[in-house]
Amino acid sequence: MYAADTIAAIATPPGAGGIGIVRVSGPLAGDIAQRLFAPARPSDWKPFHLAHGTVRSAAGEALDDGLAVRMRAPHSYTGEDVLELHCHGSPIGLRRVLAAVLACGARIAEPGEFTRRAFLNGRIDLTQAEAVAELIRARTDAGAAIAAEQIFGRVSSELDQIRSELISIRVQLEVQIDFSDEDVAIAPQALSDSIARALGDVQHLVDSYGHGRLVREGLRVVIAGKPNVGKSSLLNALLRADRAIVTAIPGTTRDIVEESADFDGVPVVLSDTAGLRPSADPVEAIGVERARAKVADADVVVAVFDGSRALDEQDTDVLALVADQRSVVAVNKADLPPVYDESTLAVADTPVVRISALTGVGLDELRKAVVRRVGEHGESRSEAPTISVARHRDALLKTGDSLRLALDGLRRGMPPDLIAVDIQNAADHLAEITGVITSEDVLDRIFSEFCIGK
Repeated sequence: MYAADTIAAIATPPGAGGIGIVRVSGPLAGDIAQRLFAPARPSDWKPFHLAHGTVRSAAGEALDDGLAVRMRAPHSYTGEDVLELHCHGSPIGLRRVLAAVLACGARIAEPGEFTRRAFLNGRIDLTQAEAVAELIRARTDAGAAIAAEQIFGRVSSELDQIRSELISIRVQLEVQIDFSDEDVAIAPQALSDSIARALGDVQHLVDSYGHGRLVREGLRVVIAGKPNVGKSSLLNALLRADRAIVTAIPGTTRDIVEESADFDGVPVVLSDTAGLRPSADPVEAIGVERARAKVADADVVVAVFDGSRALDEQDTDVLALVADQRSVVAVNKADLPPVYDESTLAVADTPVVRISALTGVGLDELRKAVVRRVGEHGESRSEAPTISVARHRDALLKTGDSLRLALDGLRRGMPPDLIAVDIQNAADHLAEITGVITSEDVLDRIFSEFCIGK
């Protein structure tokens, strides 16, 4: 499914750093190692051991002082012979080393080609391959944890177990078909119970996607309210940094200020907006219009009110603006005596949280309220793996549909050969997730999203 040539790439991120790695994989890796690396102590130059020495060009020019490691097939990441040259992290220096590798017969790797070869050589399955990209892209500890459990095969193991159960059910149905003349029959209730258990396991994985998607994709959260209610102070407090300018002058914030944050493991893009009020100032008016547009496009709006001042018409306008939005009401300045009952701000099922941007009171509760406000996010379940990739969810939904057809067929007394077709379809959909059954188009789409060098 791929040409057995030798590929190479810089495997570390762009930019200067302490260490940079040039990775080589394929049949020429051993020869390139011998031509381009001169170990300081030849006795150290053996497979699976880091050796110190000189990285040089094929012409013998010294390029860097570094380390090298050779890994022999099939005991490497790709399942092929692999060479890694660990050099100083100079972009220019790494390009010179890569050029020397290419001059020895390797070619530049395509995005994700190392991991694709690992999959095609049976080192990892497709869910583990996708998890590599997820781990690299993770923006929170929770995202990294979900990707790590997939890399270590937790999702694969769960899928294999369900698929094994389905194959067992299919075998029982086939026995009933093949020996129908001998009155061999499987109790319909026992079959129904087995299929229902498998369907329940599939549904648990489907249900985990809401949480997994949030952790993977994050939320756009907009902080909105009238001027001087503490929106910029709240942004700074949530970020634990002085990102937005805070003054006592109304209308200080005139443009959108955006920063990334972590809300209970969910990556969030926080947007501080201009105070919502009518304004004759053309610059401020533009800021207000941008704020309204941002509110309309938000996943969740945090509507901020000053709990130490009586509500006015501008507050009422803010409530009206977010009435049809997924929102959380934050009553700020909890460190001051309240002048009204915050329950008056409750609209429908909108949660109301009393906070202080100055002291930090209520900020953890606010973060949790924002995440809970997304109805599909679900809850992480420590006893079951979490899926975070839309492709996996789609295949699981198709699996569930096939199992429901099988259950319906049993209830209606349909022949076992028709029920067996639905069970086999369900098993095939699960196999698509791990790559037991897949197509080149699917592989191309998955690995094109990887970085070069991985």
